[in-house]
Amino acid sequence: MILDTLDRLENYAYLSPLMGKVVEFFRNTDLSSLQPGRIELQSNDLFVNVNRQDAQTRQQVPIEAHQEYIDIQVPVSCDEEMGFMAECFLPSPSVPYDGVRDVAFYSGLCDSYINVRKGMFVVFFPGEGHAPAITDTGILKLVIKIRKSC
Repeated sequence: MILDTLDRLENYAYLSPLMGKVVEFFRNTDLSSLQPGRIELQSNDLFVNVNRQDAQTRQQVPIEAHQEYIDIQVPVSCDEEMGFMAECFLPSPSVPYDGVRDVAFYSGLCDSYINVRKGMFVVFFPGEGHAPAITDTGILKLVIKIRKSC
């Protein structure tokens, strides 16, 4: 997991050959004007999910983990709390891995929770458990998906 500010995103170019396109997207996009949906930056190898989610508590958000994609999560409308759990501490999945959706779900609470402010981002690597979009008011957020093999 990485937590940092968007103005430092290009420092993480080593994560993937596609990071240049991610940095370019943030330089050239008015985030507040985005509407929910999917924005393809490079087919299924790199895309952005623009999500609007209702208010949720820690207890309502299941832990999730991916195998094929790196997630870069960015709160747009407000600060967001996110849970984190290292892969080695994840329990058995409550919903088995779905290869089409690239996600497995786990019951319980994460080991750690962090506050992610507007203007920040979090990177979750494949296998890392996370519980995103915990807010009192609901949130508009971005989830950039980068295929790990690119």
